Amino acid sequence: MKRSKDIYDALPVGAQTVAVNAASARGWRQKYGRAFHAALARLARNERESRDQLLAEQRAALHALLRYAVAHVPFYQALGCPTDDLGAWPVLEKATVVAEPEKFVSDLHDRRRLIPAYTSGTTGTPLTLWMSGECYQTEMAFRWRHRAWGGTPFPSRGAYVAGHPVVPANQSRPPFWRVDSVEKRLLCSSYHLAPQNLGAYLDALRRYAPDFIHGYPSSLYLLAQAGGCQTKAVFTASETLLDFQRTAIETAFGVRVLDWYGNTEMTTNIVQCAAGNLHYRLDYGVLELLADGTMICTGLNNPAMPFIRYRVGDRAVAKPGNCPCGCAFPLIERVEGRVEDYIRTPDGRLVGRLDHLFKDVRHVREAQIVQRRPDEIVVRIVRADGYGDADEQTVRREARQRLGDVIGVRFEYVDAIERTAAGKFRFIVSELST
Repeated sequence: MKRSKDIYDALPVGAQTVAVNAASARGWRQKYGRAFHAALARLARNERESRDQLLAEQRAALHALLRYAVAHVPFYQALGCPTDDLGAWPVLEKATVVAEPEKFVSDLHDRRRLIPAYTSGTTGTPLTLWMSGECYQTEMAFRWRHRAWGGTPFPSRGAYVAGHPVVPANQSRPPFWRVDSVEKRLLCSSYHLAPQNLGAYLDALRRYAPDFIHGYPSSLYLLAQAGGCQTKAVFTASETLLDFQRTAIETAFGVRVLDWYGNTEMTTNIVQCAAGNLHYRLDYGVLELLADGTMICTGLNNPAMPFIRYRVGDRAVAKPGNCPCGCAFPLIERVEGRVEDYIRTPDGRLVGRLDHLFKDVRHVREAQIVQRRPDEIVVRIVRADGYGDADEQTVRREARQRLGDVIGVRFEYVDAIERTAAGKFRFIVSELST
């Protein structure tokens, strides 16, 4: 029996568009019901509260969650941790959840009635989690509140260049997108962004004229290199936004990029405002930063399967002070990406944010840094027209300045950089055992 995706892929474009809209119509009430609108109003009010008010409300929500987890979640029932001291709870590792996910589901919820979500992250370890319908709608509200920060509130017209599998993988000619008239979305494939197709993507974006564009940084960077287009706002998510990508996207699309950090486990939310600062939303979760920046996160909005003191595998740096935008949520200087997204030097250093290697190079379409041995990195480059020895020497020099002479630098020239199964781009790939 054919899978539904195989059947979809075999349909003509018009029938695929009908299928996309039918699926969107079925999902509308699940996403945008009463809980969504109530949460949307609540989140907007929170953005006008003082820091002290927000912290007090977060503490109350946290203590209620801890009491609930000890009473109704089998894993936490067995631990018997104090409900008034989060720091006394152990750090939760992903492997623990993967081993017995059903132990994290509340006994007040029937798992058959919950909404599943799936993630593997960059570690490749699959994890299934479940959420209530109210939690799902609340999550949609957080996303639309961030879009409102860019001047495009619900239900603005959007174009999405992310992991939507709306186009068959073997399709070689446009259209590489499908129009969802129900949610007012242009759903663009992130799997077909070959150089010869970029012009067609931009033509489609200009014809659709979205209020905002949302996508993976790597996908929007490719479109920016091809010229970009005008829109009211650009939002990035799901990958670390690198400095050279931000510069190119903002220049080509003519607006500030507003970045979103979150995870499928729904444990923390860090969002960028129009003033350019990253805010950690206290109404989404509790964020603890260890001395090395490791993020330990507790989600506040999914009682069906709560994650308490969960190690998400990312690092961040806090920022003191307040934001001129007027929102009192605490500031984050930067999210540095996953622990795996670092180069390890033979002398024991972990070096991230190596996008600076390419800031002065004009003829690189894409690049990726791979470490397979402790004493060497491989710089994989998709060359643009005009690339030459001077560009290679610039990258080598920048690598030496950041990594020193203890590690070799080898270049590998490729036609394309592979994406993950979800269509995501990984700038640094470490194949070293941890």
